[in-house]
Amino acid sequence: MTKDGWPFERVDDHTWRSGFRGDVNSFRFFVRLTDNWIFFTIVPFVVAPKLESSALNLYRHLLKLNREINMAKFAIDDDADVVLTVELPTENLDESEFKDALDALSYYADKHYLDVLNLAQRTP
Repeated sequence: MTKDGWPFERVDDHTWRSGFRGDVNSFRFFVRLTDNWIFFTIVPFVVAPKLESSALNLYRHLLKLNREINMAKFAIDDDADVVLTVELPTENLDESEFKDALDALSYYADKHYLDVLNLAQRTP
């Protein structure tokens, strides 16, 4: 990750932490390596909505985004927070795919953050 100028900190044997500053926010993300997959994840991307009505609108929006975007996907973690992740198989993974994953994560994070945040924080 340092070759392209991404700073990183090792969290454990299989996880690294890094971050970037986009146009609308700063984002912290994790890179986790398993036997068969590598995960690039912003967690939390947006904290869980407090209102059920906001959650429903948010989840509907996230499903639509997942259909439109490439490489990345939105998900909900155990705390109902929104995460943004790129998952790639490690078999034959090359440097360009690693870079593409970071590019996709940073691009979609910056592009969709305000819309997702606004939906999550919407009040009746």
